[in-house]
Amino acid sequence: MEESQPLKTRTKLLYGVGAFGYGTITQALSSFLMFFGTGILGIPGALMGIAIALSTVWDATTDPFVGHFSDNTRSKRFGKRHGYILVGMFALAGLNLMLWSISPTLPILTKFFLLLGILLVMETFFTIYSTPYQALGLDLSKNYQDRTAVQGYRTTFSFLALIVPFVLMAVFLAPGRYENAALSSRGYVNIAIVTSILCVVCGLIAFVGTYKHRTIDVEKPQDTSEKTSVFNTFFSILKQKNVARLIVGYAISLSAGAFITTLGLHIFTFTFMFSTFEIPFVMLSLILGIVLGQPLWFYHSRKTDKVKSLMTALFVVILGMILFSGVLAFRNSIDPIWVLPLVCITVFVCGLGTGCLYSLPISMFADCIEIERQKTGVDKTAISAGFLTFSMKISNALIMFVIGVSLDLIGFRGNMATQSMNVQNWLGWVLVIGVVTACTIAMIVYRGYSYSKKDFEP
Repeated sequence: MEESQPLKTRTKLLYGVGAFGYGTITQALSSFLMFFGTGILGIPGALMGIAIALSTVWDATTDPFVGHFSDNTRSKRFGKRHGYILVGMFALAGLNLMLWSISPTLPILTKFFLLLGILLVMETFFTIYSTPYQALGLDLSKNYQDRTAVQGYRTTFSFLALIVPFVLMAVFLAPGRYENAALSSRGYVNIAIVTSILCVVCGLIAFVGTYKHRTIDVEKPQDTSEKTSVFNTFFSILKQKNVARLIVGYAISLSAGAFITTLGLHIFTFTFMFSTFEIPFVMLSLILGIVLGQPLWFYHSRKTDKVKSLMTALFVVILGMILFSGVLAFRNSIDPIWVLPLVCITVFVCGLGTGCLYSLPISMFADCIEIERQKTGVDKTAISAGFLTFSMKISNALIMFVIGVSLDLIGFRGNMATQSMNVQNWLGWVLVIGVVTACTIAMIVYRGYSYSKKDFEP
């Protein structure tokens, strides 16, 4: 069906670096924000859940609109995507510094509304950067296998970024370094400085490295009447059976990742009592699994098919959670010297499967977009990617709210250095139940996907 010259590895690499830049900020947010809000700022878990959920819903809502604007941009200098990436990276870096500089000494409601306001603006610029950036990856890849490879690079760099906040945590948040929450907040500001610098530097590398591949359309912009409005486009996309399944399955499967990254710091700190020097080893195990899994799933999908690889990856994540459940249940009976290595092994297994959940569905979605583009001749790359991200973020917002409420329900108290045994156990079981449920439902949804490589390869 399609023939095209393979994309150069150098271009894939430079494109992927852009995900590392803004990924350090997003990973710091997903890993630390709930803990920072409840444990450092002293904001109740339910309020933090509301703040994160509202900002995520706003972020999701803006995705299709930014995608629509990007698809219809006609700039000879920046093309459809690069101008948005440039503006987004600088704004995001500045807002990141503002967020982590909120003082713990302010009244609770003042801290809540200040955090919420900054998050809403910050998420807007996340969208301005990430939606055109993701669409750029789809623009770059012109054949069935390249689409998987490009998303593999993006996913690898996204998760390599995950280790950065935890390495910085070991440097700036060492035990005993600060006497109270007000002083401890300085460590988070230092983390924000480093992640903001990385965002700008890596964003510029991706911008320059892919600049010659920018898409410049000299044709008249697409009609913006009601006939081709954002909302009508959304419903027309959903009418495609395979696309609808990908959108729903992607949103549900990534809920598993949201549970792991959001609850991870709480569990490793309060359930397993790991230090700030031990936690980076756990996160490194997760990242190692994700990175090693990218070529594994690429090879597996070439030998079988993308949807089969995706189903296998979901099973691997469930297997990792089963192993983690065993360590969780018997952690107090195991020799303490073995607890950290065993947790690292289970997290590594989860990482092997989790990485596939972030890359292969995007590749499959790009396949669907390509079929539609060949049928209609209309470019809906960015707006389609925006709707995919929209569904994921709406699901993520719900999960963040559920996690925030769950922390309150199980009796978690951020101002307590040691939680009760009941709270310690439930932190772990909330994670296990959430991940296994999400993966199981996603497997049911993805099972109905019907495209295979024979529909794309000549």
